[in-house]
Amino acid sequence: MITTEPLSEALTDVSRQGDTAGVFTHIYEPDCQLAVWRRPLSAALTGYVDGLERHYHAINLRELLPADAVTDTLCARLPDLPGRDDFVADVQQLAEMFACLFELRRVGLRLASLQTAMCPRFHVDKVPCRLVTTYAGPGTHWLDREQRNQLLDSGGREPEQWQRLVAGEVALLKGDGWEDNDGQGLWHRSPPVPTGYRRLFLSLDFAE
Repeated sequence: MITTEPLSEALTDVSRQGDTAGVFTHIYEPDCQLAVWRRPLSAALTGYVDGLERHYHAINLRELLPADAVTDTLCARLPDLPGRDDFVADVQQLAEMFACLFELRRVGLRLASLQTAMCPRFHVDKVPCRLVTTYAGPGTHWLDREQRNQLLDSGGREPEQWQRLVAGEVALLKGDGWEDNDGQGLWHRSPPVPTGYRRLFLSLDFAE
């Protein structure tokens, strides 16, 4: 269960950030376009991710499934390295939180190891809301309202400054597909990945 928590963190004009998953409930506030759970990754999670990055480069899983089916699906698809149970349990927890928060019967799961940016330019998703987290490598870039306005006023020229998530943080990104949110969704982009490195990225979408 996700419960509302008092905000004890930096609050911007479009985001709410906190140290527990309770921060996710703020995504229902009309002016909140981004809710970030700031959390560290455990040693077991980091160890498993490091093993994946060293030995299994071709990870690109896409599934539409009930949240409670994530564990069986990932155990069947991911290599059995030390820490796998911890990693799978983490993804399972995030899927269940996402499904509970939005009353979803199924979620759209993507887990990918990336060498390049999927979406290198700032944009807004035409979806209600998306959960994203990076287990290794650089995190998603996003714009506050002032930076968004600068981008729009410049005719789409990439801004010189932006905000960024870090590995381990979990974020809900509200899109233009959210009811009564057209034109207000969060501007964001995939980060560049340094040569020789990979980014392990998870996203969850509505699948209804």
